[in-house]
Amino acid sequence: MRKAFTMVEMMIVCAILMLILIPTFRIMSHGRQTASKGMQRNQVVMSGQQILSQIKMDLAISCFVFVNDTTQDINNIFTETSSGGDTTLSFFTFNGGQYENKVIPTSDGPESFRRMNRVEYRLSSQPGSPFKKLERRLITHPKLPAAPDTFRVLSDQVNFFEIRPETITSAGFSRSFFRISLQLFDQKEDSGQHGEKFIADFMDTANPTILNSIINNPGQNRNWYTDPHDQN
Repeated sequence: MRKAFTMVEMMIVCAILMLILIPTFRIMSHGRQTASKGMQRNQVVMSGQQILSQIKMDLAISCFVFVNDTTQDINNIFTETSSGGDTTLSFFTFNGGQYENKVIPTSDGPESFRRMNRVEYRLSSQPGSPFKKLERRLITHPKLPAAPDTFRVLSDQVNFFEIRPETITSAGFSRSFFRISLQLFDQKEDSGQHGEKFIADFMDTANPTILNSIINNPGQNRNWYTDPHDQN
C-alpha cells in the first residue's frame, strides 16, 4: 500500500522550491533591468551623436551679413541671448530648405549674393528639475520656399549645452571653429527608475568653412556673402 505525502513533507518541498525560485526570479529581474538600462544608454549615445551631427551641419555652412570695410570674425556669426532660465543661440546658415539640394543665387551678376536661413537652438529649463529641453527651429528666408521640418525637440534629457567660438592663429594664418559641448542624462525624468542618474558627455568641433575661406583668402569668394539689403 502506497503512503500519502504528509503535510510536513509538502511544506519541505514547497520551501525547497521557494529557495530555488526566488533567487532565480531575482537574477532574471536584475538581468532584465540591466538590459533595459543598457538599451536606454545606447539610445542616449545615438541621440547625442545625432544632435551633434545636426549642429555641425548647421555651423559648417554658417554665414553672416556682408558689410563693406568690416573685419569678419567668428563672433559675428551667432548671437546668444538669455531670458530667465532659457538660452537661445541664433545664427545664419545656408542649410535647410532648398539649400539641401543647391545654393540659390539672387542674380547672375559678378556678385551673386545668396539668401540665407536662420537657425535657433533653444535650451529651456523647468523649475525644480535638472532636466532641460533642447529645441531646434529653422526660420527660412521669406523669399525661399518654406522647409518641411522647421521645428524639432532634439532632446528633453539635457543637463548642459554650449557652443563656444574659438580661433587659433599660427604662421600668419588663423583657423576658427566652434566647440560644441553636450551632456545628456541616461534616463528620462519620468522613467520611474530609482538610483543615481548618470550623465553622458559629448564634445565635438565644427569648422565654419565659408568664414575660414574668406579670412584666409581676402578679396575672394565674395559670392558666398549674403546681401544685407535682401532680408525682407
